[in-house]
Amino acid sequence: MADDSDGRVAVYIDFDNIVISRYNQLHGRGAFQLDRVRHTDPSDPAADPDVAARIRAATVDIGAVLDYASSFGQIVSSTAYADWSQPVNAAYRRQLVDRAVDLTQMFPLSAAKNGADIRLAVDVVEDLFRLDGVTHVVLAAGDSDYVALAQRVKRLGRSIVAVGVAGATSKA
Repeated sequence: MADDSDGRVAVYIDFDNIVISRYNQLHGRGAFQLDRVRHTDPSDPAADPDVAARIRAATVDIGAVLDYASSFGQIVSSTAYADWSQPVNAAYRRQLVDRAVDLTQMFPLSAAKNGADIRLAVDVVEDLFRLDGVTHVVLAAGDSDYVALAQRVKRLGRSIVAVGVAGATSKA
């Protein structure tokens, strides 16, 4: 881990999106929806064993993302956005809480398609003014919805580091 003099890092994870994109990357475009993964608990004995195996194969190594983020300096804030009541996301809760990641609940009834995107973007801009001395923003997402946010972070004089799923995120 980097020492405090290297920088101060804020980490934001569009968790729903990264889980969906990773699953689709391994199992084909649209597979997440076709397999009805959102409501599948892979540890449930009644779950379709093929889908449960596919979920396990697509596990996201969130520890690796956080370790990478810490290479830029001390992590001063980390937040993951998802519907944590869904079994596919709930399986990650302990791992994230153990790594001091704040879990922001995105309720399915009130969250529009881009609900997490909007909330995450607002939080990033707010935190850049609220948190003292953030030098780096690490954004983990599975799509290209954050190009404008990355541009804004740069204009505010901070470094932006994007972590994404190959084939699902923009090179920009």
